[in-house]
Amino acid sequence: MEERIARNQATFRAANERIGAAAGVYDVATPVPFICECADPTCSEVVRLELDQYEEIRSDSRRFLNVPGHQTAAQGVSVVVEERNGYVIVEKVGHAGEVVEALDERDPAEGLDQAASEE
Repeated sequence: MEERIARNQATFRAANERIGAAAGVYDVATPVPFICECADPTCSEVVRLELDQYEEIRSDSRRFLNVPGHQTAAQGVSVVVEERNGYVIVEKVGHAGEVVEALDERDPAEGLDQAASEE
């Protein structure tokens, strides 16, 4: 179960990586619509963030963006590390944390700007 949840969330994160990269290419100055990265594979809720807000979350392979209340879908494989206005940041723990780190193809030093330049 932990691995399935981690893989679901990594899929949402990959979509958000593409959204953020595209917004960077087009120099979007308004909040960007990012997909909730919760463990529910049917979730399609959106959180609007500035690119630097998303980058702050994305800079740690174990951290994910969730709509408030959606962290419960992770069934104990995530812990809330921060609650902010309109979203929460969760961190994968245990085996799920190891899985999402292994699935993260981004170089830790790379940001959305560099990811955008590679597309």
